[in-house]
Formats: sequence, structure tokens, C-alpha cells
Amino acid sequence: LLPYTVLLYISFASASPPSLNDTTIPTLDASDCPSCSDTRSLLAIIWSCAATLFACTWTAIHPNIPGMKEGKVAITFHRLFIMVIALVAPELMITWAARQYFSARQAKKDFNKAFEWTMAHGHFAWMGGFILYVNDKPRATLSPDELLNFVRWGCVDMPVIMKAEIEDRSKGDALSKGIAILQLVWFVIQLVARYVQNLPITLLEIDTLAVAALTCIAYGLWWRKPKNVGCPCVVHWKATGSPSKLAYEYVVNILA
Repeated sequence: LLPYTVLLYISFASASPPSLNDTTIPTLDASDCPSCSDTRSLLAIIWSCAATLFACTWTAIHPNIPGMKEGKVAITFHRLFIMVIALVAPELMITWAARQYFSARQAKKDFNKAFEWTMAHGHFAWMGGFILYVNDKPRATLSPDELLNFVRWGCVDMPVIMKAEIEDRSKGDALSKGIAILQLVWFVIQLVARYVQNLPITLLEIDTLAVAALTCIAYGLWWRKPKNVGCPCVVHWKATGSPSKLAYEYVVNILA
């Protein structure tokens, strides 16, 4: 949360007028500089836009569970890659989030008849939340369809995981979300105020507002998805023999 706080403070400080109690600031005649109160520095504009973009994109990203062989460096680079995609082509991230949302809703519908799943369960399953162990060794990440079929066939026991446990694994909290929302609201208020006063608005600010708005759509689709879950739930194979080829047996999750 430290980067959020620093950027938020800088954006507020850059937009704030100088203190009138500072005796070192010389007094200026308003007639000598009629537009000085409407002038902003380039650094203030850049910091305000950067803080808004960082808060919206970094907080909105809900990566999948990392693969079994992925380290911390790879996980960080993958998340930065998704962040760049969100900045350059936010519509792609919306498409990805929408696909995960509808897949999670279908998984909830399939499992809810017997196991009372929620959207959090559906997202958790599609983000790689269940890993199959055969002979006490990791074999593959199970898709919801594979998990449901194996449970019906009696090959595995249905993993019991409550919604509270999934939320406990999630690293997202109200504070990080609140800081991102506060920064976005402050940015929008500044733009609205300048528009009402007929003051100029830069193209960078307009582009930032557009990206932030699109990012909020993805944020809404991922609202119920657990964030930054590090470890999946283990499912042990109990049937005789080994399972046939699985969907994600040899696939490394590059979007996690």
C-alpha cells in the first residue's frame, strides 16, 4: 500500500495551492498575472495522471494462481505485463475479465445444485484453485469440468472449501480498494471543476480518464474474484490407475 499512499499524497500536494502562512512567498498583484491561479505545472499533471493510472490498473488486476514452477520474479513480471496491457489496450483486459466472469458463473451453476457454490468458488476454480495430486505428486491444475466429472465418477473427493476460506486466501482488502477509488474520485472532481470553470484540460488527462473508466469495468467483473491467491487447494486422486490427459497438464499459466 506504500506506493498508493505516496502517489496519492503527491497528487494531492501537487494540486493544492501554496500556503498563505508562508512568509517567504512574495505577494503578487493579481493584475500582473491574471491567469496564474489557473496555471498548473507539468509535473503536477503528470503525477496526478500517473497516480490515477497506477491506482486503477494495479488494484484492478486480479491474476490467476501461479503455476507450480513459477517464482516470485516471474509472477511480478507477469503482473506488470498485464498492467501494460491494461494501459495500452484496456479493452483486451475487459474481454479477459468478462470471459472469466461468465465462466465462473457457469461453474457456480454447475456445482450449485449439489455443493452450493458461490461466484467466489467459480472464480477460484477457473483461476487454478484446484490442483490434482497423483501418488502424492502434483499432476495438473483441474478445470471445473474435470473436477466435476472426477467427483461424479468417484475418482476424487469433493474438496470442501468455504467462501470465507477463499476470501481469507485473497490479498485484496477494503483499504487498497478505498485508496484506488479515492484517487479516481479526486481526479474526476478536478476535471469536472476545470470543465465547469472553462479551464483547459490536457489530452493526457482525458486519456487517463478513459483508461480509468475502462479499468473500472474490468474491476467490476472481477469484484468477486479472489486476488493474489498464492496456493491452490490440493485434490488427491484415489481411484486405481492414473487419469488420462488433462487440459492443463503441461500448460504454464502465463497470465497468472
